[in-house]
Amino acid sequence: MRVTPPREHEPVRLVDSRQGPRYRAVLDTGARPDGSRRQTTRTFATLGAARAWVAETRTQVARGTFTAPDRGTLAGLCERWLTARRDVREVTRLGYRQALRPVVCRLGQRRVQDIRRADVEALVTWLGSEGGQRGHGLGHRSVVYTLGTLRQVLAYGVAEGLLPANPADGVRAPRKQHSDNRRVAVWDPADVVRFRRVADADAWAAGWRLTLCGLRRSEVLGLSWRSVDLDAGTVRVEASRVLLDGHRTAVDQPKSAASRRVVPVEAMHPGTIALMRTERASQAADRLAAGPAYGDSGLMLVDALGAPIPPEAYSDRFRGLCRDADVPAIRLHDVRHSLALAMHRAGSAPADAAALLGHTVAMHLTTYVPATERGAQSAATALGGALSAAE
Repeated sequence: MRVTPPREHEPVRLVDSRQGPRYRAVLDTGARPDGSRRQTTRTFATLGAARAWVAETRTQVARGTFTAPDRGTLAGLCERWLTARRDVREVTRLGYRQALRPVVCRLGQRRVQDIRRADVEALVTWLGSEGGQRGHGLGHRSVVYTLGTLRQVLAYGVAEGLLPANPADGVRAPRKQHSDNRRVAVWDPADVVRFRRVADADAWAAGWRLTLCGLRRSEVLGLSWRSVDLDAGTVRVEASRVLLDGHRTAVDQPKSAASRRVVPVEAMHPGTIALMRTERASQAADRLAAGPAYGDSGLMLVDALGAPIPPEAYSDRFRGLCRDADVPAIRLHDVRHSLALAMHRAGSAPADAAALLGHTVAMHLTTYVPATERGAQSAATALGGALSAAE
């Protein structure tokens, strides 16, 4: 059998194998994310096949459509993406990991380069029907979040050169059903006052005042004394203490840039600073009584030994105080919704209310000031009065 050697300038060389002479082609196909050179190698039985592959590959590289063969799995890509997300808080990264668990369960062992749009479409259907715990489907919000997270992972694969395009682009979550809407329960101002009256007698009274000023649970539990201005009657929100994995907590940055703010707590609830002074004096007494056993974290809300309050304990105590105050047992976070709606009905500018609560105006209007039957009735009455006056 005649063996034709490749030309000297060709990126092909003749090699021996068990099957006889073969043609091995080696091409530079771009750079890796770390800047190193990426090469792709293929072996062919004939010189013609090797030359055809070289020509086709060079065309794809020039067009930016080439992807080097890779046996990496989706689970591996997820881990690399999670490691690369150094720009987010640890609690956010843990949230991403949680969202990707059903994805890894379903597609984790598949090669990334084998995943097609149809696979993502099938995944979304499975998530909504049985992708949750005990074979139940995930809620609409969870499906949207999981799909969005997977889309980011696959976009990372595109940036790595593993994929020519993102197979999740254009895939949509199922249409939101009426049953997916969670009704937000809110307090009237009278409920806020009743809760405050009872909570002021609690050991964590200063913390409850901050909750009633619109601070998130993580912001209350992450507030340090150095962020409190007792003379000005304000607190600076510049940290948050979050629950990471069911029992560990960590003090981290606030949830967003908008979350960094100064809250005039005394102006909202007169007497708040007096309660904070009492709390500080109580901590000083606890420190003397405990001696070396006292752990000085610098946080405003701690137990008798200076240990930070567990987040779930704070939520549990809130539910108990709701019962004691005989007010609707809303979620702790829904106190923020209650304050947002109260400010809206009192005529506060959306930008001002959003600044106080530490979120964007868009979030304030779409999430914290929902349309209600009471609001619709009020608007209808006002419009009816205006039309009557014009007759």
